[in-house]
This record gives sequence, C-alpha cells and structure tokens, in this order.
Amino acid sequence: MNSDPVFDREALRVWLEPLDALPLECDGMSRVVSALLTRDSICHLVCTGRLEIDGVGVIPRHWWIELGDGVICDWRARMWLGEGASVPHGFFEPRDGVRYVALDRFVLEYSPLVFEVLAGRPLEEYAAAPEPLAQWQLRRTQK
Repeated sequence: MNSDPVFDREALRVWLEPLDALPLECDGMSRVVSALLTRDSICHLVCTGRLEIDGVGVIPRHWWIELGDGVICDWRARMWLGEGASVPHGFFEPRDGVRYVALDRFVLEYSPLVFEVLAGRPLEEYAAAPEPLAQWQLRRTQK
C-alpha cells in the first residue's frame, strides 16, 4: 500500500478506541473497524493470516487491518496472547519480533447491517472520523 501521507495515529486511536469494549473476537472487530473506515473513505485492507511474537506465542488464524502508511490496527492480539507489553494493541507499526503474516488481503463489502449486529448500534450513530483523518482522506483522493 502507499506509504504517503502518514495517518494521525492518535486521532485514529481516540476515534476507534471505544470499540475495544465490544465483546468481539478479531474477525468481528475487523469487520466493525472496516465498516467505519469504509464509511469515511479511509483506505485500508482487511488481512487474515498468522501473528507470531517471539517469546510469547502464535495466533495461527488471525484478522487485522492494514492502513495505507504501513500501520496495523489490531485490537484483539491480547485476547489470545495476554496483556504483556510485547503484545501489540491498537494502532502501530510492527516491531522486531512481531510478525504479521498475511495469507489474504481484501476489501470487505460495506454493510451497515453487519456493523449494527456486531456493535449493537446503527453505524450512523457512530461519530464520523475526526478532522485530521478527514483531511488525510481528502489529500489522498486529490493525489
């Protein structure tokens, strides 16, 4: 994916962090996050594959989101590998010893109904992307 421009990770975190409280596993969380990103025209891919963390463990079948600047969104690795500091959570770039091995990358079909079933509220009730992200999306479409 394109490495330019850079996302405002703090704006992403603040915007999407409330989703972390949802009782969803990695596939459901990826679907919910993807629906919001798609609704607000933020380029991303849903990925499935393996997560390997040296000294911690492996998730052999895992889902996550990749954003356009190489940032990964994964709110569920800690569900399976524990709360340790070496287990990523939220938005980040993979570091040494953390390997996301994608077996498939795809764009999910946009479905407000699936969002509502998984998140327990209509998609239109969730706040729009904050201004720094909206500006990123605008710059991206102008390139």
